[in-house]
Amino acid sequence: MRHLRPVTAVALSAALLTAPGIATLSPVYAASSATTVATANPDPAALKARIAALMPKGDTATKRALDRLISEPSSIDGTQYQCGPTEFAAWQKRSTANWTADDFTILDNLGAFDLPTYDALVDGSENDPAYALRADAQVMTKTMRKLEKFWDIKSDDIQLMAMHGDMLRDTARTSRMYQIAYELPKAQADELAAILAQYIAQPKFEYGNHPMFTLNAFAFTTYGEPIEGVGVVGDRIVMGDGILRAYREMGYGDVAPQAILAHEFGHHVQFELRMHDDHPSPEATRRTELHADASAAYFLSHPRGMSMQIKRVTQFLRVFYSIGDCGFSSDGHHGTPLQRERAGNWAYQLQESARPKGRILGSVEFARLFDAVLPRLVAPDARAA
Repeated sequence: MRHLRPVTAVALSAALLTAPGIATLSPVYAASSATTVATANPDPAALKARIAALMPKGDTATKRALDRLISEPSSIDGTQYQCGPTEFAAWQKRSTANWTADDFTILDNLGAFDLPTYDALVDGSENDPAYALRADAQVMTKTMRKLEKFWDIKSDDIQLMAMHGDMLRDTARTSRMYQIAYELPKAQADELAAILAQYIAQPKFEYGNHPMFTLNAFAFTTYGEPIEGVGVVGDRIVMGDGILRAYREMGYGDVAPQAILAHEFGHHVQFELRMHDDHPSPEATRRTELHADASAAYFLSHPRGMSMQIKRVTQFLRVFYSIGDCGFSSDGHHGTPLQRERAGNWAYQLQESARPKGRILGSVEFARLFDAVLPRLVAPDARAA
């Protein structure tokens, strides 16, 4: 994702699935605004009109500052590469099969796909139960401890936390994000929060717990500098409930939490090495994403890392493959599935050939070797017509 100093952050997953035109069940959250739409099934046109009247007409300075943490334009020539729909994309389509085009439009206009991320960026803390790891907490905590010992960077200041979709039912938290990110007056923010809480209180959205609302994981730093409208945010890794659930449902639950966390920690290695270009480009983004993939594969397969055997290595390479995307002209292109798989394979072979066995390469040396092989990893591979 975009790397603009002093604010830097990286997200793991591809962009949200778009519809045409754009679990555990909880009690219905009561709308608290007298002016909000009162019916359980409001007219979509009226609801969209009311949301449009309440939301700002353009992006605010604070929202742009936050979005620099989670987005970046891309313009790589996709005709040069083999690329196609992945298992991950198919899962997204299946998981939203009963959502309508109006649902996507209304939720997008309300910022529902962004609010959990903004909330974790602005207010998240690993010491706050609201951001505590839930599923896979034990394995991720263990993996984090190993990562901190494995890589030779300063990492004792990195907080590990989660983002949960159920924050969308908490009108106080969503109102706060509307006020901060969208710079809205409290009365408007409160009304939007009430509309969102009421709309999200449907079984098909799992009352906010649907994985589409937290289908990502992030690593970010501000290098100690403030974010406009927010202030200084400490180094952290945020794991979305949605991305973890998606891979459990695809059959990778025993490996995806470690692989995703190791990938995000790889971005913190990059932060410490200042690997991010001051002038971001699609190629620079792809480089850092593939480096994070390689860093994860190296750690997960290394005997002094997670020491995964070849069967498990194959599994996490598949995780990287399925997250790859073909969005050459969309935000945050992370590399094609084949490129991500190649990066992981290269790192696995690197540790397999190490002598003496068990030696851990320093982060600087690993980055040097990766950059040397990168042209081969991203070489055009389109089949001749």
